[in-house]
Amino acid sequence: MSIQEKIKEQLLQEVFSNIDNIYDFMETRFEMDEHCNSDIVKKLNELKDVVYKVSTLSDLS
Repeated sequence: MSIQEKIKEQLLQEVFSNIDNIYDFMETRFEMDEHCNSDIVKKLNELKDVVYKVSTLSDLS
């Protein structure tokens, strides 16, 4: 694994952790029904997918 790939992996772990923290924040501070909760999970997972795709298709600057 190259240095750039290791750095990307660490960055992805940090970003994904932050996205998980967003969910935790929302869950603990807002009363949401199941539909709303599912939508939030779906959108945050979509965000993770986009971040991952960008990281795989792009070089670090």
